[in-house]
Amino acid sequence: MKRAAVIGIVVASALVVGGAGAAWFLMTRPPSAEDAARTYLSALSEGDIDTIMSMRDDRLDDDGERILSAAFTDAGFVEDATIDRMREGQDGAVAVDATASIDGERVDVSFRLARGGDGAWVLGGDYLASATVEAQLEGGAALPAVWIGDALVPTGQTVALLPAAYVAAAAPRSIVEGETEVAVGAGAPVEIEVTASLTPDATGRAQEQLDAYAQACAEPATAVPDNCGLVVPWAADLAELERIAFRIEGLPAVTLSPDAASFAATGGIIVATATGRTREGTPGAFTYRADDWSLRGTLRLSGDEMLLTVH
Repeated sequence: MKRAAVIGIVVASALVVGGAGAAWFLMTRPPSAEDAARTYLSALSEGDIDTIMSMRDDRLDDDGERILSAAFTDAGFVEDATIDRMREGQDGAVAVDATASIDGERVDVSFRLARGGDGAWVLGGDYLASATVEAQLEGGAALPAVWIGDALVPTGQTVALLPAAYVAAAAPRSIVEGETEVAVGAGAPVEIEVTASLTPDATGRAQEQLDAYAQACAEPATAVPDNCGLVVPWAADLAELERIAFRIEGLPAVTLSPDAASFAATGGIIVATATGRTREGTPGAFTYRADDWSLRGTLRLSGDEMLLTVH
């Protein structure tokens, strides 16, 4: 009876050891290509940019990487991603045919998996979309950039995007408005075109810049300042100018051209007092008033800024 009891204990111990060994094997075996494919599709669905980046073996230039990441962070992510077929090539790489829904539309999100230097599966093939970006005002003037999510993208540039739904908005956002939505799959080139118009705030933003410029023009000076729309006929009364003091009674009001290429600020009122020596050699002060003070120039949109140049 004692011998039988000992045998039972040994067998039980062997079963326990065998079970532990099997669990260790299951937990440490390398992920399969299908595991990696599902991890990538899950990351696309959840917006897990860190996981996606860790699976990428190729890299774009610094600007391309910035756009890829920042655009995806604010994108609409794919849904119901499914693997339709997996095919292993002679080189050991696996082609994954997959689809997903973006805004109710079924799109291709196929990709390729290959073994990286550390043995992990990495993304390859045409898993990124190639998108060309253009934007213009309703009048036809080209715009310099658009926002794709949180990425500012110069127009005329081709960028790489992950499969997702993106909103492209005209820039500068406070100056122009207009956006378009686009569903981006994998591989196929995409054209993103945005048509925009000036915002109600555009004139106010320009007015702020012109007000600051006009105030600088009205600082005390020893000569009439250039590019300020000012004519002070002091030479009619003074032989020698020593100082001009200005007083603004009304700032010029800005109007932007429909194509956002130029501006005119008109209707300003400014008073100038010139002091110096008269032709008789005595000190003199003379005051001049202009009820039609105006500033004109060009307007340029650059990136997410509006730049005014007074001529």
